[in-house]
Amino acid sequence: MTPQPNDPHPQSPPYGGLPTDVPVPAPRGLSAFRMLDREQRLAALAAVVLGGSLFLPWWRDPVFDVSYVGVRRISFLELAIVLVVLGVLVLLLRRAEGRFFHLPLSDGTLIAAAGVWASILVMFRMIDGPTRTVGHVTRDYDLRWGALVALAAAVTLTVAGVQERRSRHPGEPEAVAADADAEPTLLLPR
Repeated sequence: MTPQPNDPHPQSPPYGGLPTDVPVPAPRGLSAFRMLDREQRLAALAAVVLGGSLFLPWWRDPVFDVSYVGVRRISFLELAIVLVVLGVLVLLLRRAEGRFFHLPLSDGTLIAAAGVWASILVMFRMIDGPTRTVGHVTRDYDLRWGALVALAAAVTLTVAGVQERRSRHPGEPEAVAADADAEPTLLLPR
């Protein structure tokens, strides 16, 4: 925005920063998110929600009436969920950046499989909840809404993967779809 020569009150840049007509580069994650198609964006959002759900209340203590987050008790299940989230996000980030690498299955199939695996992990954790023993009485912790958010995100991840596979490679064999995903679709300057 350039001030007019006769303007008594030229406008300064907002917040004392760059003028508004100078483009500001978007952060790496945000620009990569914009490069994804609809199904990939849904998968990325589902993965972020799945990872964030570990910090929501999953359990309520039956004795002290206190809620506990999903990562209070770190085990194989919580670590596997974190690996699923990281795997999906790295795959989508690299594809959005135009990097090509060959995987044994198509991206949609891998995302759907990650969603199914995360759904199984969350359901198992919901069934096998923690317990508290007071004296000779053992009581189960009550399930809270954070576990349901995690399950919904895992199911959404599965649906996004299936939609990705169907929209990008309808009717193609898996090997052909995986080879097509491995080819560069976008050339970005390095």
